[in-house]
Amino acid sequence: MKLFFDRIFVFVETLAAGGWMGALAGFGFAVAGTVFQELPTINLAGNVNAAVLAKLNRLEFIAAAAMAVSAIYFLLRSDWWTTVRLVKTVLVVVMVATLIYYALVVGDRLEYLRVVEIQDFDNFDTTKQHFRDEFTRLHHRYTQLVKANLGMGTLYLLLSAFERR
Repeated sequence: MKLFFDRIFVFVETLAAGGWMGALAGFGFAVAGTVFQELPTINLAGNVNAAVLAKLNRLEFIAAAAMAVSAIYFLLRSDWWTTVRLVKTVLVVVMVATLIYYALVVGDRLEYLRVVEIQDFDNFDTTKQHFRDEFTRLHHRYTQLVKANLGMGTLYLLLSAFERR
């Protein structure tokens, strides 16, 4: 029975990690730039991008929860305590904390600036320059944190390939 649950949890964590990393890579490669290149206005592109990001963040949180549950399962099993497993668990904790910060803290502030303070990215208003500067700075931070999670997730999957099963 242990072997059955071990395999289920390995499958769940690998599927979740792969889905999370695939979604991040797919969004970065196929969606974000394309939306801003193809749509006629920055405001429209921002609205579409924000809607896609909201759904992507939900997917990320589901994957993070699945990976966290799997990590807890394996931590409760002392026969799985290996260096690789412990490193993977640390990666999950750091990835989840990073996700919470960029999705809930930085992302919410970006959305507030976009919708409430700036409102119109297509027409430059000098009185809103400080909001645009903050938006640019936070957007850069958000992008860097997502890239960090993509890197950690890739490392997580690579470690999985070398883990004792």
